[in-house]
Amino acid sequence: MKVVIIGGGAAGMSAASRVKKLRRDANVVVLEGSNMVSHAPCGIPYYLEGLFDNYDLLMHYTPDYFRNVRNIDVRLNDAVVEVGQNYVRTNKGNRFEWDYLVLAMGAIPITPDIPIRGDRVFTVHHPAEAMKLRDALYSVSTIGIIGTGYVGLEVAEALRFRGKNVIMIGRSGYPLRKSLDEDIGNIVKNELSKYGVILRLNEKILEISDQGDEQVIITDGGKYAVDAVILATGIRPNIELARQLSLRIGETGAVWVDEHMRTSIDNVYAAGDIAETRNLITNKPYWHPFGTTANKTGFVVGSNIAGKLMIFPGVVGTSMTRFMNLYIASTGLTTQEAIRHGFRIRSAVITARTKARYYPGGGYVTIKLIVDDGSMRLIGAQVLGDDGSYVLGKIDTLAALMAKGATVEDLFMSDLAYLPAVTQVWDPLIIAARQFFRN
Repeated sequence: MKVVIIGGGAAGMSAASRVKKLRRDANVVVLEGSNMVSHAPCGIPYYLEGLFDNYDLLMHYTPDYFRNVRNIDVRLNDAVVEVGQNYVRTNKGNRFEWDYLVLAMGAIPITPDIPIRGDRVFTVHHPAEAMKLRDALYSVSTIGIIGTGYVGLEVAEALRFRGKNVIMIGRSGYPLRKSLDEDIGNIVKNELSKYGVILRLNEKILEISDQGDEQVIITDGGKYAVDAVILATGIRPNIELARQLSLRIGETGAVWVDEHMRTSIDNVYAAGDIAETRNLITNKPYWHPFGTTANKTGFVVGSNIAGKLMIFPGVVGTSMTRFMNLYIASTGLTTQEAIRHGFRIRSAVITARTKARYYPGGGYVTIKLIVDDGSMRLIGAQVLGDDGSYVLGKIDTLAALMAKGATVEDLFMSDLAYLPAVTQVWDPLIIAARQFFRN
């Protein structure tokens, strides 16, 4: 059995490893266009911040590990340029035949459709580019970040930690608009300002030009002279090769797959950021470009190719980030998303202590719950706090309950642990759920 996997990121290497685990006789080839596999894009901001200097740590496992330990034929700097029925061809002129093909090319940055001039305009996307990016940013003092999503936020933290001046520009009125409601987003906005990030919100980018040693960002609200520009304006599925095969593209713009991650061609699979999935709350097509989903979909693909039937049910859309001392997490739908999908909603916001009031230390956590007014089903949640492990535990609990269709009463009755050193006797999740029973 010949299996060709295009893309050596989380999804591709997970699929390759699973096939070899179940079918040792399979001939598995991974074709990766860069010099890295099993790479971790989420680590780039921390590399920029200087929390570690070993560039190789941006890979979970080395290419030689996959070759020597897992017996996977990994080809680096071998980008696929042509895909046909039962074959692929790379930029090196190599041709590989396949019985099964896995598309795991991930996503690529979206570049704004505006005039862009200058050689100090960057994206933050692939770990293979991280060293060059860090060298470029360390040599300047003022950086403009266009975009207020996860990448923009995390890069802003890294640059402020390095003592850089940061101007963040976005079309929305508050950061992380796709994940947070305005009331919660405003808390994040205040945190950015507190640590010296200059915010220019509700402004549309018109042009990026270069004038001498400066880059000039021109918006409908002003002009900003900076030394370098980071484009953090989103990503899109990398579907060019999928189009060569005339695969069905889903309504999200990613490759359509069934619950087994099979595309519209039976022996072609897609996994990770290139693939569409299903939202477990709306039961509609959804795109969730995160490493956690990529690893699991790759595992499912590898299982099915090797003959062990497995499905990927979908996601509720859980994510988490941090800016300085504020940890930010969300799962499910925001208020606007819920309304757009036809839900009539109720919501509650609470702020509570993270430990018993008599126990030293501790902090506070803010929790927002969104429920369907008719069924009282949990459909969205947002959690902020200064303790990352605490925030992680709360959002993961909510995500797990939400994926199973739990109601706010199910949450209230959940048998959660109690220890004064780590939480209150009335857990903040229970306090948040209790708000819906006041009347």
